[in-house]
Amino acid sequence: MILDYGFTVMVAPLLITPAIAGFSLGILRFWFGVPTIYQVCLVLSLVFTVCASIVFIFENRYYQLFAKNTLWRYLRIPFNSLNYFFCFAFLIPACLTVPDQKTALAQVFLQIPNLRPDVITEPIFVFSTEYRYILIPYVSMVLTFILESVVFISFIYRNMSLMAKRSSQSGKTVKMQKKFLNAIYAQATVFLVNLLTPIFYLLFSIFFNYYNQDGNNLVIIVSALHGISSTSIMIWAHKPYREVCLNMFGKRSTYPSTVVSMVLPRGE
Repeated sequence: MILDYGFTVMVAPLLITPAIAGFSLGILRFWFGVPTIYQVCLVLSLVFTVCASIVFIFENRYYQLFAKNTLWRYLRIPFNSLNYFFCFAFLIPACLTVPDQKTALAQVFLQIPNLRPDVITEPIFVFSTEYRYILIPYVSMVLTFILESVVFISFIYRNMSLMAKRSSQSGKTVKMQKKFLNAIYAQATVFLVNLLTPIFYLLFSIFFNYYNQDGNNLVIIVSALHGISSTSIMIWAHKPYREVCLNMFGKRSTYPSTVVSMVLPRGE
């Protein structure tokens, strides 16, 4: 939710690529006069904080189901702590090399001579003129979180498959397990679409020196939709969330309650 407010209310960034530049249209600029560099750091850190939180969801499900009595119970706290630490630390190289704005802005105008007039008149902030200081840490963070998500989803899938083979379970229990896995796959898909779609466009824009302000604006819109898309998939995929929402709108669920006992083997 904070990320959504960051994109739509607090910062409301207008991105200018292939240059790593832009300006704010949010209340942090117009109401509070917060310097643009702090707003940039806020939004980028929030993006990866959300990514770390999604990885934590997958990790926690794996831990609760299969790894409570394994070595992972000691490693998970430093693992998750490092994830959140790097959500902020990855910006250090770019923040330490912020260019002189007058020189950098002249370079942006040379790089993108067809900037729209309404964009030129705004206080454009150039975060970096050296792509390596922002792209290498950014892409590294993206690949790290994707890899971590895939690993935990794979662990959950493998352990649930082994559990199904080792124990005699009713058809209803197997069906519930499949629904659980499908919910995880749906959440992972939404996460990847919201994360990768903007990144692919930005990389395309930078590497091919392609400027399209409508495309830049669409990147922000897709990123801002993460909250509503994740919430929608949670309601669709998980029956308890769906029932609570139906009750809130006066449509009480009539589904019968069923208690299913599961014996979980010691995972890895």
